[in-house]
Amino acid sequence: MKPTPDASDQVLLQGILGGDLDAFEALVRRHQGMVYRFLFHYLGNATDAEDITQETFLLVHRKAALHNPALSFRAWLMTIARNLAVSHRRKSVPRPLDPAVLAGAIRDVSPAPEREVLLREDATQVHACLARLPEMHREILVMRYLLDLPLHEVAELLNIPEGTAKSRLFKARAELRDLLEPLLSVAGPATSSAA
Repeated sequence: MKPTPDASDQVLLQGILGGDLDAFEALVRRHQGMVYRFLFHYLGNATDAEDITQETFLLVHRKAALHNPALSFRAWLMTIARNLAVSHRRKSVPRPLDPAVLAGAIRDVSPAPEREVLLREDATQVHACLARLPEMHREILVMRYLLDLPLHEVAELLNIPEGTAKSRLFKARAELRDLLEPLLSVAGPATSSAA
């Protein structure tokens, strides 16, 4: 039976448990973009992101019965994706993150005057700053600003209280700003006005 486009994730999961491949396909279509974007920004590599996205949905299919219907499906799905990405990172040789992704992350978390300077900076310098952030800080910046997830969902995905997520986000932004400070001072007062 073809699931309706407005079927809830829980209804689709029930269909998957009943062997309905259409329900699985509908669930994948609904969430694969979000999962891929997260993994791409987290891993910094399109090929790895595609592979882990597929692994994520295969695991969802195999473990559908384990989902607790009282909890958010999206949070459960993203937790699976995150855990697979962490495991993949541990096993693999580190690859540099895509400089375009990193530049986008900084543009999203920097105040407006800094944006102009950063747009002119060499992508390798930007990459170096973000690569120096602790993984938990880079991760929270990606979730909040690149995936545009609300803070309460970020907290749920990281399995931490919302107050802790706020604190980590504040620290991550501050640390990124501190790392960017030398770049901003080298660029000079290009955005200041002569009064």
